[in-house]
Amino acid sequence: MTETKRPSSAPADWAAFKEQVKNYAFSIGIDKIGFTDAKPLTGHLPRLLRRKEAGFRHAINEGDPYKRVNPELHMPEAKSIISMAIVYPSRDPALPGADSCIGSRGRFSCISRGQDYHGVMGQKLAQLKDFILSSQPWSQIITAVDKEELLEKAIAVKAGLGWFGKNTLLVTPEYGSWVYLGELITDLPFPPDRSLEDGCVACRRCIESCPTGALDEDKNLNPDRCLAGITQSKHLPAREIRAAMGVTLYGCDLCQQVCPQNAAAKPVAREEFRSGYDEAFPLINDILGITGGEFKTRFGHTSGAWRGRTPVQRNAVIAAGNLRDETAVPILIQILLYDTRAVLRGAAAWALGEIGTAGAAEALRRAVETEKDPVVKNEITNSLNK
Repeated sequence: MTETKRPSSAPADWAAFKEQVKNYAFSIGIDKIGFTDAKPLTGHLPRLLRRKEAGFRHAINEGDPYKRVNPELHMPEAKSIISMAIVYPSRDPALPGADSCIGSRGRFSCISRGQDYHGVMGQKLAQLKDFILSSQPWSQIITAVDKEELLEKAIAVKAGLGWFGKNTLLVTPEYGSWVYLGELITDLPFPPDRSLEDGCVACRRCIESCPTGALDEDKNLNPDRCLAGITQSKHLPAREIRAAMGVTLYGCDLCQQVCPQNAAAKPVAREEFRSGYDEAFPLINDILGITGGEFKTRFGHTSGAWRGRTPVQRNAVIAAGNLRDETAVPILIQILLYDTRAVLRGAAAWALGEIGTAGAAEALRRAVETEKDPVVKNEITNSLNK
């Protein structure tokens, strides 16, 4: 049998074709683009193995360490990776009229507002892939957006998009760390770009601002203390962490808000990521009583909804406790006595203890007699003792 050979349609100048790809990327709304080789990122493997061995409770999508550092395990013929960034809004929506601001409100982080960035970035990656295939129809290309097992920040650094900040995020010179990332793994030999110098050498504001001490000087992140990860987890956060959560419903922007590089970041307005005040800062009592269908209707289009209603609702319960919001007591009592989700009952027990009204205490005394879950019962007991 005669072996079928792949036709050769390679451009005469790969550097020139690379410029064509970059120009097309900019034309479809990609803000930054860089190219690098597909060699294994072996220098990151020891750190990933230590993280896996630590067994962090709140780590999200850690994945296979060996697959994360080796693009060739995704595509054996891989020769280059195209790394791209899209800027997302870093400013809170304008405050509406006073009448619509009555009541305690929670906060969704900037990254979780507007349309889910996975879909927005995925669409642009698909467009760029089609553009390349129109010239190189026999090439192999794989798209990756966040959920794939790939070290996208390390790839972006290697491709010259920015540097690895002490907040463990990619920091770009133009847009700071307010960027979404996506990649194309290809079997095409694009010339690689140069990496940038580290711009976070002397600054440590992000480390000092983290309320839970999740960051260190060596650019390590402890997922069990990072509020961004904790708010997405499905577990009940440790008691000493809950006060630091404040009114956050999803994510955390603290280490980005204090970054000098972010203060000077170039703003980019995108219709896809526009959000209203009630979406970014919903009433806590509304979230406490929200049904699954209502949650999907209001927030299903956002990346803040990807873990479902329960983590966001649990965070709203904790926010009510942090605010000592007495108006939330009736809903919290309903959750404590009748909700089928133990994580919400446990959070409600803590929040009622923080609020400390007579009605809250009476509900806790009722619940301690009927609660079967040992973790929830312990939360009830601690609140009663308090």
